[in-house]
Amino acid sequence: MRIFRPSDERLIKKLVNHVYFKVQANGVVRVEDMLYMMATIVAVQCIEVAKELSIDKHNFELGNAVFPKKINETLIGPDTVENWNELPKECVFGRIKNKIDKHFNETAFPSLTGIFKNYTKNVDESEWEKVTLNIPEDSIPSLLTLRAGYETKKFVDRRINLENNQKTLTIAIDSLSRVLIETRIALNPSIALMMTFETIFGMSKTATMANQKMLKGNLK
Repeated sequence: MRIFRPSDERLIKKLVNHVYFKVQANGVVRVEDMLYMMATIVAVQCIEVAKELSIDKHNFELGNAVFPKKINETLIGPDTVENWNELPKECVFGRIKNKIDKHFNETAFPSLTGIFKNYTKNVDESEWEKVTLNIPEDSIPSLLTLRAGYETKKFVDRRINLENNQKTLTIAIDSLSRVLIETRIALNPSIALMMTFETIFGMSKTATMANQKMLKGNLK
C-alpha cells in the first residue's frame, strides 16, 4: 500500500497558515506575534531533536530554566562564537541565517554572545510563561510562550510531523525563515531577528507544558 506524504512545500504552507490564523485578533495579525509563535515552534522541535528533555513528560516546574548540554550544540554548534559566519552550517542558528541571509543586512543580526548573556542575566527574573526579550516594549509579543508552544505542538504532531523529528525541525526552520523574509518590511529587521533568536534560545531551555502536568491541573 502506497503511503502518501505531502511535499515539504505543502507542509511549510500548512504550518505558516496555521500560525497565521492562530495569532489573528479581529482580523489583524501582529508580525511580532507571528514571529514569536514560529520561533517557539522551532524551539520545541529543537528540544525534541536534542532528546535530553521529554516535552510530554518531565518533573520540572513549568517555566523553569533547564540547561541540557546538547541544546547548545543543536542551536549554535559545539563552540561559542561571536561571528555569525563562523557558525556550523548544520546548527539551527546557522541554518536560519543561511535561509534569510540574502534578505537581511549583516548589521541586523544580533550579537550572539549578547543573546547568551541576556538569557543568563534574566533567567531568574523572567515571567514563568514568557521569554525575556531585549526589544522595545511596544514590540513585545502578546502571546504566552509556554502556552503557544503547548498548543501548536498538538497541531505539529498531528499534521506536520509525518516522518521524524529532524524532518519536522527542517519544516519549522523553513517556515520561520519564510515568515521572516515575507514580513521584513513590516518590522524593523534588528527587532525581528533579536526577538526570533532570543525566543528560540530561551524557549529551548525552558521546561515546557508537559501533558501530565496539564492533566493534573497545574496550569490555571
